[in-house]
Amino acid sequence: MHSPRKIEFESLIKKVENHKNDKLPLVMYCLPGDTVIRALFQKDDVLHHIKDFKERGFVFAPFDNSLQTIVLKSNTSYISDFEVSTQIESGKKEVVTNDEAFHLELVKKGIQEIRSGKLKKVVLSRQVQVETEKKELSIFKSALHKYPTALRYLWYHPKVGTWIGASPEQLLKVEGNQIHTTSLAGTLPVIDNNNPEWSQKEFIEQQMVTDFLKEEIAEFVNDIKTTKVSSVKAGKLWHLKTNITADLKSFDQLKPLLKRIHPSPAVCGVPKDLAKKFILEYESYRRNYYTGFLGELNLTQEHSTSLYVNLRCMSLDANQATIFIGGGITEASNPEMEWQETNNKCQTMLSLL
Repeated sequence: MHSPRKIEFESLIKKVENHKNDKLPLVMYCLPGDTVIRALFQKDDVLHHIKDFKERGFVFAPFDNSLQTIVLKSNTSYISDFEVSTQIESGKKEVVTNDEAFHLELVKKGIQEIRSGKLKKVVLSRQVQVETEKKELSIFKSALHKYPTALRYLWYHPKVGTWIGASPEQLLKVEGNQIHTTSLAGTLPVIDNNNPEWSQKEFIEQQMVTDFLKEEIAEFVNDIKTTKVSSVKAGKLWHLKTNITADLKSFDQLKPLLKRIHPSPAVCGVPKDLAKKFILEYESYRRNYYTGFLGELNLTQEHSTSLYVNLRCMSLDANQATIFIGGGITEASNPEMEWQETNNKCQTMLSLL
């Protein structure tokens, strides 16, 4: 495996600009808590798809797991250090949307399905389109500084488009035969230095995710261990989190395991197949790569992968950013409060613009 070449940050930015101007695929990303940027450049515009997860590169998967997963091949790679800025602009950006009535009705329909016994939970989302003069690399730089505990990335393929995100949620990490996954659910805004006051609704929602993951991975692993539920901060939001570890029986089972756990209840619902069917039928748009997953595959060593859920993300086209936001709906959900929650979450990406 070739080692990435270390270069200055501004030199890396220039290489990214040139590669993108040549309409060639690339990804630039920084792992949570890290100050090292990694960049992979593919030499042609071929759209490569995953066959068995033994490939090397950077994975980009859609929400709909019946569709193909892209792998960006690493023909040339670089790393670069950067310094996290302590001077971060803050403030709210207000956006006028015309989808409130539709989203409220969608949430009501979701609650109705749950009360009828067909679903236990469904995650419903919307998109917000915003005009922006800010350049892609400038948006990515803002994400680097604003969300140091997230996976921050800029991904581009001429046949797919440009995506930028700052995801707080790891879907799956594999090192040798050990796997690590995270159950993350529930959302409350950060208010001053106060600890979050969780309701029963949020604890039930998070427990559904934990139970689903343990049940779905059981066939492929041994020795499942879980941590206690804890509150974690991601930007200006609190979430409930449980860490899950286990021993993978064989790396050959990674593909079927991922098919089983993605999309998880944190981005889809319970039961998964019925929730996914409801989402595809009733949401007013196609999620594409929002609530899919992305990350490294066999880049540092064989049988290693580090995948994150594609949350807190946007797609970019010319001077328009499309931001994606959603929330978990249970029997106890209130449509107006769910609408407000999506507006709170929207600020994460709006603040980068």
